[in-house]
Amino acid sequence: MKNSLYSYSLLLIPFFLGLELVQAQTSYEHLRSQLMERQETTRSQINNLDRQITTLTSRLNVTTQEYEQVYNRFEDLSRLITLRRERLRQMTREQSQIEEEIRLIERNLAELEQELARLIREYKSTLTYLYKHGRTTELALILTSGSINQLMVRSYYLGKFNSHLQGQVDEIETTQKKLETSKSDLEQTKERNNAALAEIRSETQNLERQQREQQEIVNELRKDIATLEERRKEQQEQRQNLESTMENLIREEQRLRRAEASGAEIVRREIAVTDEELSLFENSFRQLRGQMPWPVENGTITERFGERINPVFNTRTQNPGIDISALPRSPVRVVSDGYVFSIQPLQGYGDIIFVNHGSYRTAYGNMSDIYVRRNQVLHKGDVIGLSGDENSIRGSVLFFLIRDGSQMVDPERWLQNPNP
Repeated sequence: MKNSLYSYSLLLIPFFLGLELVQAQTSYEHLRSQLMERQETTRSQINNLDRQITTLTSRLNVTTQEYEQVYNRFEDLSRLITLRRERLRQMTREQSQIEEEIRLIERNLAELEQELARLIREYKSTLTYLYKHGRTTELALILTSGSINQLMVRSYYLGKFNSHLQGQVDEIETTQKKLETSKSDLEQTKERNNAALAEIRSETQNLERQQREQQEIVNELRKDIATLEERRKEQQEQRQNLESTMENLIREEQRLRRAEASGAEIVRREIAVTDEELSLFENSFRQLRGQMPWPVENGTITERFGERINPVFNTRTQNPGIDISALPRSPVRVVSDGYVFSIQPLQGYGDIIFVNHGSYRTAYGNMSDIYVRRNQVLHKGDVIGLSGDENSIRGSVLFFLIRDGSQMVDPERWLQNPNP
């Protein structure tokens, strides 16, 4: 009789093993949910790039073959190629995430198949036991109980066994449904993966076509060496003018601050903040290195800081800041606390807002609209205007620079990673 009771106890073991499957399923659902969220974020970035690509493509479609328009076409095409490269990178990233999801589903599918096989084996074992011993064994166990307590204990375990028997059937049915769902998920995810691969192939062809088109424009532009040299000198003069203008503005501000310290009443009204406030601005700015918010949302850098080898001129020029491509007339936000110490137009950069952050300065150029005034105190994230549009001198971009003391520095080293 003890052996029979022991056999019933062994049959209850799968009841507890089923709890582990529930926990495993919870982990699988959580991991897949995270993967789906990452794919949605990546797709959102791709859609934003698509909108920028559409804007630039529409500009390319209306240009003619006159030199200035051809050169503008080259500039727009350069930005478009940069955006397409970024889109291709994001699409490859998305496709990699889909493959990761496929591997996760396949592992889950294998686990479910193993679990279903185990459940069926155990259920067959239970049925075999009942066939050999019959239901009369249960009655015999109860009638031969030595005491009321033993009777209740045996009745309890028999009830548990009957519940477990039904539970085995339910578990088999549930696992079969999960298995079918997982198979369906796998097929749908593979279809999305095939679509992503096809889209990558198409985008790669578009990129190669536009790179060939760009080279044709380069060859055409190189025919007019004199005009090219003039354009190159013009760009160098624009950069030098920007740097000298900023240097003069900083010197004038410092002169006014020294004059204020000497007690000049007329100067005191020109200073926006105290030295103590400037020190706070500076400390706040310094702590943002690598974590600084972007001045425009969903931007893509199309012109980087520092030395640039011009593919048309084959010359080297220095870019004092970066061009951030964005949707036309996107809100521009100040990246840290500070105050506006100048607003003025500069050739090649459009209207520029200069902001003082202590020993750090930032500039926001190619603005299509400006919302702030000189000496206005700003807090990080305040909207100061709108970025360029199709009518702006640099197109649908924001020119952004950072000056640390007397040196222009690379804004990319300060901005937070848009794709962590």
